Amino acid sequence: MALDRLQQRKGWTLQLVAGKLEQTVINVINRSPEDARLSYTLGERQGEPWFMLVYGVFDTREDAAAASASLPGVLGIRQPWIRSYESF
Repeated sequence: MALDRLQQRKGWTLQLVAGKLEQTVINVINRSPEDARLSYTLGERQGEPWFMLVYGVFDTREDAAAASASLPGVLGIRQPWIRSYESF
């Protein structure tokens, strides 16, 4: 998903992965490829590509926090970053 499109979303999300290696994001997606709650985007950090994977759209920070406690185990993520879409 294009970063500018992701930034248009309202509310909160769970950032599952972020980093310089695209393969890390792909590995997580491949664990649950049909999960429509996953969104993959590319940004930039310190002049370098920055690959990010987020999960879900939640109305409030509290809703996102509650969802973080029940992430699908297959994703293998234990402590996602609760983040507002406007912060992208």
